[in-house]
Amino acid sequence: MTGGFFFGAEGRPAWHAKAACAETPTDEFFPVGSTGPALEQIAKAKAVCATCPVISECLEYALRTGQSHGIWGGMSEGERGTERRRRQRRGDWP
Repeated sequence: MTGGFFFGAEGRPAWHAKAACAETPTDEFFPVGSTGPALEQIAKAKAVCATCPVISECLEYALRTGQSHGIWGGMSEGERGTERRRRQRRGDWP
């Protein structure tokens, strides 16, 4: 894969082994909805991201690969969309 996101033997990005979420159940980062009880789940996922040494790599991966669900790099789907548009306006996005 291009852009420095090389995959390891398990089919995950190479940086994933260093991620704070590596030992956390995946479903905790994929809340159902964006209101009510999902808000607490989103906050918990973002708290894990806030401690992550590879948060930038995670966000870049999510943006470059078009991840449309879940919390990636400390951002929700909507926040990543806003970031993508911001980068497009600045000319920092393909």
